[in-house]
Amino acid sequence: MTDASAHLPLAKPASVFRFRSYLANFVKGGFAWGFFKDMAIFTAAIIILIEAIFLAEHFTWVFRDAVRHDANLFDISLVLLCTGTGIFDLALATAVLLAAYMTLLRMRENREFLALFASGLGPYQLGALVAVISFIALLTGLAGGGIVDPMSRYAQRSILFGTELQSLKKGLARGEFYDFPNYVVYAADRPAAPQDPGLRVIDASGAAPATPQRTLFIYQQIAPHTARVITAAKASLNGPDREGRIILDLNDFSSHTFADAHPLVGLSKAETNNAAILSALKEVPQITMHVRDMSRLMMVNQLLPFGSRGSDGAEQTIFEQLAKDNSATPDLRAAQMRLLAERFGRGLLSFLAPLLALAAVSLTTPRSNWFALPLVCLALMSVNLACEALITLAAPMGVAMALLPPLLLALGVAGLAGWIAVRRQGELVRPQLARA
Repeated sequence: MTDASAHLPLAKPASVFRFRSYLANFVKGGFAWGFFKDMAIFTAAIIILIEAIFLAEHFTWVFRDAVRHDANLFDISLVLLCTGTGIFDLALATAVLLAAYMTLLRMRENREFLALFASGLGPYQLGALVAVISFIALLTGLAGGGIVDPMSRYAQRSILFGTELQSLKKGLARGEFYDFPNYVVYAADRPAAPQDPGLRVIDASGAAPATPQRTLFIYQQIAPHTARVITAAKASLNGPDREGRIILDLNDFSSHTFADAHPLVGLSKAETNNAAILSALKEVPQITMHVRDMSRLMMVNQLLPFGSRGSDGAEQTIFEQLAKDNSATPDLRAAQMRLLAERFGRGLLSFLAPLLALAAVSLTTPRSNWFALPLVCLALMSVNLACEALITLAAPMGVAMALLPPLLLALGVAGLAGWIAVRRQGELVRPQLARA
């Protein structure tokens, strides 16, 4: 006869449950919430500062691109706001590192760590606080760099597309060139009709002067060696409708088609040797057409190409990159996996930042006070460069190969930072700068 209790799993000691509940209550306590509040305030302030510097540096480029698309002030502000997400993950990692270092160092110098350890708590409770900050920073960095930034890139492109389409519907500016796929458009004022110098016309109606008419010049590359020149006295766009169709109306429409090929077919040998004839034949249009009024039904993509959000890998979220895309070519899939690995690596920088800050506080002494923080900042950026080098060497083609190199590197750095903090926990607790 066997004892049924022998097959039951062994119960964990009561001390384990007591330690877990004690640790959970500590994380939920007032001391921990004060730590979290200081971290949030410092991190937000540093991120705002970094983003302001980044936007000030990129303002000229964004403004030039927005003006080229005839964007107004509100649209320029939206585009500038969407541009700021491009550096959010790196800004978050730097901000968390600086905020954690300042908060932990201030707590140490104010003897809060001494009171904490004297009350019976140890490095595990402090490590729990840092671990919570690390995981929150990791999730925030992945959400910002892998979800918000791709959507912001797509929103930026949508805003510029909408402003350019609206500007075309309002009319073309005088003396401006507009580049479209296979088209170059130029608008110029039509010269006024000459008047008899002895006849002077006086307008006493008080009406506003008429808007000068503009001639539209369009150059279209229809083949590698064939081009078409179109002129119109007036042009207007109607639409688009829900299906993206627009109607182009042209008045006094003229079309001339030119070819670069030598028109020598059918000429005699004597005529082909005549340079004047050859020169004249090259300049004569092959096809000439003149129409009083003409309307053409077009799609918006023919005038202003606008690809879907999945057409550009930088606009794909991490969830779309994690999903298997059977239609993607090997080169496109490799680019997606590389971008996924880079985003995951930058997210892991935010995870490592609090751990490196904890190690930096344990290394901060009166002698090393001036280089401890720059040293860990250099270490954080070195991890980023090493991660990019590993991704380049690995050339990932799958999700596992994309996520594994950054993860192994981050775990190694985290282990080293934790070992330094535990090894120097005496220096981590004892005030060494302001007070003896």
